[in-house]
Amino acid sequence: MARFFSFFLFSLNLAFAHTQIPAEEGYFWYRGNTHTHAEYSDNSEINDVPMIARWYREAGYNFLLLSEHNNHLLARKIFCYDRLSRPKENFIMICGLELSMSRHITALGIDRFLSGEKSLQEAVNMTLASGGVPILNHPMDPVVTARKFIETEGLNHIEIVNGGRLTDTPASIALWDSVMSEPGGRIIYAVAADDNHYNRQRVGRGWIMVKAKSLTKSEIRESIRSGNFYPTTGVILDSYMAEKDSFHVISQNGDTIKFFGRYGKLLGTQAGKDASYRFRGDELYVRAEVSNRQGKTAWTQPVMVKGGTNQ
Repeated sequence: MARFFSFFLFSLNLAFAHTQIPAEEGYFWYRGNTHTHAEYSDNSEINDVPMIARWYREAGYNFLLLSEHNNHLLARKIFCYDRLSRPKENFIMICGLELSMSRHITALGIDRFLSGEKSLQEAVNMTLASGGVPILNHPMDPVVTARKFIETEGLNHIEIVNGGRLTDTPASIALWDSVMSEPGGRIIYAVAADDNHYNRQRVGRGWIMVKAKSLTKSEIRESIRSGNFYPTTGVILDSYMAEKDSFHVISQNGDTIKFFGRYGKLLGTQAGKDASYRFRGDELYVRAEVSNRQGKTAWTQPVMVKGGTNQ
């Protein structure tokens, strides 16, 4: 196995400025939020969307998805706010909705207004058919079981941090591990997001750092689709990479690094900003969790380990 994830050094002071943060080989890092709401809807003439976009732009975000509930916009049918993008300031709006007529998912990067979904599977299918990426939102509210997730074809992203339900994070992480560990399971990518309901104080509870060649809607969408990002509540990763026999993580501001495998089994803990884990071959997958004394955490996406099986 040789799968590389490189997250290169950038200063914590510079990370959230409106700039393209260099990664490697022509790539850059972009900070973004995928789950945000506005008061503006079919039942409200208060157009607070420009104000909310400004909050995130001023907080140093590079992209924002205004994921309003689709059942709140059946008359307006709004799903994109391109006019609020500021490319010269390295800030763009991503098209999308929160499909809410069955089980809530973010439909990220879609090319049309979506409605009428009657099930989780139908919501996922509609999102994929419109070119988007489906993300299961707040998986504990209501609870989606690992078996239900596995049986939902095309669903490969899960919100493990929801800014409005932070106490659900441990259970959401447990579900993430279960989906990857149970028979028929698969690699799933974790997302952190604010789920902000027009409250400036809730900006920055959780976000993702996306590696892409440029700050465009298509580049950001496809990087998220392929898992080329990591979720965080404030810990910044310098790099993490999986090589033939080991997994190495370096952080900017972490002080404890834990490695996890099948069903969330703790494989090892090391103090400091960087750590390595040597594969045994039976882990199925390995992911790292990097935390600090300020209560902030970042999660790497999982890496499959050659020789592991969940059959």
